[in-house]
Amino acid sequence: MTNTCNYKGCSNSDYIKNWDITIRPFPERCNMTSYCPDNNSRCVPRLSVGSHCELQRDDECTGLGTICLNSTCFIKGAPLGGNCGADVTVYYSQDADEDLVQQTIIRDNCTDGTYCLESICVSSKPLKSACEQDRECLSGSCSNDGICIQGPDVFRVIKAWLWGVLGACIIIFVLLVLGLLWILHRYQSKKEHAKVRKFFGDNNEFTKYAMLDDDNDDHQSTSVLYLATPDYLMSQALSTSHKNPSSMSLHRPTNQPGAN
Repeated sequence: MTNTCNYKGCSNSDYIKNWDITIRPFPERCNMTSYCPDNNSRCVPRLSVGSHCELQRDDECTGLGTICLNSTCFIKGAPLGGNCGADVTVYYSQDADEDLVQQTIIRDNCTDGTYCLESICVSSKPLKSACEQDRECLSGSCSNDGICIQGPDVFRVIKAWLWGVLGACIIIFVLLVLGLLWILHRYQSKKEHAKVRKFFGDNNEFTKYAMLDDDNDDHQSTSVLYLATPDYLMSQALSTSHKNPSSMSLHRPTNQPGAN
């Protein structure tokens, strides 16, 4: 210890408040074989079992299943009924009303499913059992009422009948959607068919009226043609009368007395 201010040489997180990377690079993160001590001076090699470690810094101890108890690295493997060690840490904080709150953390080196009671590993308690610490419960969560409960982050097993209800609801929903779509399709199809029938019906009516009009026109034209047919004898007499008036007498019948 030189008691000299210096920049941090390592970090246990990816964020440091008010750290300006334009002035100095961000401190390095230590790898799996080293750790960053509380003074953030530099990365140092991890400690073996039995070595001195900083308070509750399990990551300073090497190997899997190790724990830092009473500033010493231990293996967390004391069996049920075996001797164990524990450390007690008391924290003080303020709640929303700024009242002082005390929190006691007890850690031990017993295996999972057990906890250390009077230096002996005993079985953890099931749900709804009386408890004082989270470590006493198999669920790892002791309520404020002193009862073992399921923790908020514990995976909850959904019962088979609930899965069945969920599946049935999904199937019913899909069938309802398909039924509504089918009804809508039928409704639109009927409207389109009605439009088509009306269109062709109007065309047929129009065609009938058009054919009737054509028949009437033909009939009227024929009548005019017959009415306009001239008397050829009369027409010939009229056409030649101005040339030879005496010719009219040739076509008149003789009604004089004494004629044979």
